[in-house]
Amino acid sequence: MIPSSQQVRLGIVGVGAIGRRHLSLARAEPACRVIALADPSPETVGIASAAGLRHYACYAEMADKERLDGAIVAAPTQEHAPIGMQLVGRRIPMLVEKPFADTVEAGLGLAASAESGGVAVCVGHHRRFDPAVTAAKRILRSGEIGELVGVSATWAVRKPDSYFKVRWRCRRGGGPVLINMIHDIDLLRFLCGEIESVYAETTSRHRGLEVEDSGAIMLRFSGGVLCTVSFSDSSPSPWGWERATADNPAIPPAGQNCYHFFGSAGSFEFPRIRLWAYESGDEPGWGRRILAKDHPLPPRAALKEQLRNFCDVVRGIAQPLVTARDALGTLAAAQAVDSSARKGRPVRPASIPSV
Repeated sequence: MIPSSQQVRLGIVGVGAIGRRHLSLARAEPACRVIALADPSPETVGIASAAGLRHYACYAEMADKERLDGAIVAAPTQEHAPIGMQLVGRRIPMLVEKPFADTVEAGLGLAASAESGGVAVCVGHHRRFDPAVTAAKRILRSGEIGELVGVSATWAVRKPDSYFKVRWRCRRGGGPVLINMIHDIDLLRFLCGEIESVYAETTSRHRGLEVEDSGAIMLRFSGGVLCTVSFSDSSPSPWGWERATADNPAIPPAGQNCYHFFGSAGSFEFPRIRLWAYESGDEPGWGRRILAKDHPLPPRAALKEQLRNFCDVVRGIAQPLVTARDALGTLAAAQAVDSSARKGRPVRPASIPSV
């Protein structure tokens, strides 16, 4: 057991659905201790009281009054950059939920301030901590499926009508591209390399809201590999990361894969990894039987591993797995989806300068 004097003292800013998951995990994690919550919602008063924590309506007041080693920022996306700048000014390391900011420009400002101030920043693309992602990266690098030829990905769910009673979810920027598909875009960048161009078509035909509800995306990676992504938050389906992995306890799993990676010597399904290849012979070809081999994975605990990485970053014994500028590359690609859909042509994601 880690002595309390060595635990990372955390404050959580934003106690919505994901903020409450962070709270639950952090309270169970020996490496850290939650000190206080900051959220203007009256509901948070009861949450803080039940957990024996101090509550602040204003995050700046919490940062000023509490001796924090780090903060988890799980507020609405448009507040990430302003909150982050305040934390940088107080030299408090932070784990910022995805998307890192609501615009690339705001995110670049925060990243630059954090770098110049020597304040550590981690970004919550937690799926990178999943063991399937580590396994997929190894498979692609090892040449086990030969040269990567193409990728397809699907994400489809039916969000309940009550989900859209929150106003920002009905407005531009609150749709599935920036809220949900940004996770998939991040994984595709991590596994396949930088995204060179994006072509997208989106529609809001089903609900008639300002935000998109369905779409199709074509990604071209810097090495020339093409990827197709189909998505919708208006269709019940078993295909999507959460259904495949049980990553979100609010979404019952279905165990169906939703990514397919195609290689010149084989292919694999993801994130429940199953490899496919022709039986051995003199010449591979469609006349041969194709055989499957399942890849065993250890238990999934991506959010917990992300929290542990953040605690180690705060202590100065680890580097962020997802840095601010890395996350901005994902945000730029996600914003390119919206830009392409509006312009009706392929677009290049905004360039993210290195440190």
